[in-house]
Amino acid sequence: MLGICIRCPSKDCEKSEIDTFDFCQYGVAFYNTGGVIKKKEESVTLRHISHNLRHELHKVLQTIVAEASRIDPTVSTKIIELDKPASKIVGATVIIDQFIEMIAGVNEFHPSSHYSANLDKKTNLLKILDKYSKVFSLIVNTRRSKNLKFDFDVHKKINITFASHMIEYIISIMMDNIWKYSIDSSTATVSAVKSKKEDITLKFTNISKPIVDSEAIFDKGFQSKDESEGFGYGLYWAQVLIQHYNELSKRTSDFLELVHEQQIIDNEKAKQIFIIRNLRA
Repeated sequence: MLGICIRCPSKDCEKSEIDTFDFCQYGVAFYNTGGVIKKKEESVTLRHISHNLRHELHKVLQTIVAEASRIDPTVSTKIIELDKPASKIVGATVIIDQFIEMIAGVNEFHPSSHYSANLDKKTNLLKILDKYSKVFSLIVNTRRSKNLKFDFDVHKKINITFASHMIEYIISIMMDNIWKYSIDSSTATVSAVKSKKEDITLKFTNISKPIVDSEAIFDKGFQSKDESEGFGYGLYWAQVLIQHYNELSKRTSDFLELVHEQQIIDNEKAKQIFIIRNLRA
């Protein structure tokens, strides 16, 4: 038996169905023959690669931001100004950091991770929305939207006061998807409404081509079109993050949720509505 298998607490391979070939969480390839579990020496998992990659690149990104601040001392990773070249450079570092984070996946946000130690950090909602609407406009290719406009109906004093880093990551996924799939020269709207309990309902609306099988939009690997540049994991990760958020919040009701609705306009257009409910302000 492999050394890592001796230490494995879950033994998922032993619980697998006969004729299953898969990789466990530790990167060990296994095949369940029905009589024996055949295994191959563990490999380095994607999670470990991405974690180390982010650790190594963090200093590089910090250097880029530091050099950009020498060009313009007012630049910040929190606010992106598209009319300032140095700010666009900083925005590019935010994109790189986000992509590395997406490679790492939701494992980095698990309740047992270091993110659970900083749950009370306050972040302004409108600033997050503005930041990512601009950040993802920096990615230019033929498959992404052009001349997209945003309309924010969000009070400037609304803050996210619980697990704001998770919420920021979810919002970044929503904004990236809007830039990927919206029809050129259309307008995307984002609204935020507070309930009597002070929870927020956050609504994202954009116009895209109609999505076939839209009920599966949150499934792992789902893509809305064959030529999509995405991997089909963003919205799935958003849902898993929401599960982790609910575990951390310890609420017994009014759980955070993300839902989707498609309203067909015609054969070429459809309104995509994503709603985040019960967001703690």
